[in-house]
Amino acid sequence: MKTMTKKERVLRTLNFQETDRTAVYDVISGDHIAEHYNGAPLTPENGWKAVCLAAKETLDMTRMLRPPTFIEGSVAVEGEYEGYTNYHQRWTNWIEKRPYNDQKAAEEWIKKHIDYLNNWKADRTYAEWFHQDIINTQKLIGDDTVIVRESPVGFDSAYIWLGLEMFTFINLDNPELIDEYLEALVNREIKKAQAVGNPEIMPVALTYSDIAYKGSLLFSGDQLRKQFIPRLKRLVDTWHETGTKCLFHSDGDLKEILPDLVTAGIDGLNPIEKAAGLEMKEVVDFCGDKIFMAGGIDVSTLLPFGTEEEVRAECRKMIDIVGPGYFIGSTTELHPTIPAENILAMIDVAHNYKRM
Repeated sequence: MKTMTKKERVLRTLNFQETDRTAVYDVISGDHIAEHYNGAPLTPENGWKAVCLAAKETLDMTRMLRPPTFIEGSVAVEGEYEGYTNYHQRWTNWIEKRPYNDQKAAEEWIKKHIDYLNNWKADRTYAEWFHQDIINTQKLIGDDTVIVRESPVGFDSAYIWLGLEMFTFINLDNPELIDEYLEALVNREIKKAQAVGNPEIMPVALTYSDIAYKGSLLFSGDQLRKQFIPRLKRLVDTWHETGTKCLFHSDGDLKEILPDLVTAGIDGLNPIEKAAGLEMKEVVDFCGDKIFMAGGIDVSTLLPFGTEEEVRAECRKMIDIVGPGYFIGSTTELHPTIPAENILAMIDVAHNYKRM
């Protein structure tokens, strides 16, 4: 089979067609792999270009492409979430301070945010900026590298900004307010999808909410079927109307809710977290060729602590299990504790192993 461009390989994988080799989808979030291709330590001046070069050399499809943070510490959040403070540390950040101390104040904050979300508009300027940003990034990582942009359903947006404990208390005491908030969040995302959906520029969108962890869902199946699945379906339907496929992302063991995710119309699943109890074979056996797979190479133990040959063996196994419709990649991201040689071993198998 002739050598394909990255975009050709991605599009054929999305449609369960044979490809010249296995497509690679992942997120680069570690200095070492970027430094390997850059040939020098990362600095504020070269960090962005180095990460883009690493993506260009290794990935067919990617998301969350960003340079490392060189200024560590507390930073006030501007714009939509004023009053919050985030703590930034190299490749990650987390909420350090929220603008309220009790449930009543949190509920007032939700009401103000609902008003903001309901008044938000996706005009032509926003769509042009969105598309141009992808095009500008592609110039750095190769015009045919497929960039996936995130499209949150809003469920984890709510519990992250409120904090899981506050979200739970308000959901028990004032479920109507939480429902109104979740509706405002997904409606804003639907407006975005309607404005920017363009399969030529972005053939895949990442619809997501982290709804599970190791061995279980984070919330009851009943709660998710009531508050999450219908909104996921509406968002997926909107992207489909624009001609864009939806890769759904959630960490954790999704077995209980997997039939509902399929019913919601998702096209792909990521990251298929083995360490959480979700085995690739059982997912493939259930989904058949209805859902393409992206991920599956354990990032908790295998990639950071395994040998190169152990990584290669697992990669070959995943390729054989899934067949067409598989993007090989880690079960979250290529983080800083993974040795570069193990990342390169995974890439080498993708580029050279022929499925049995």
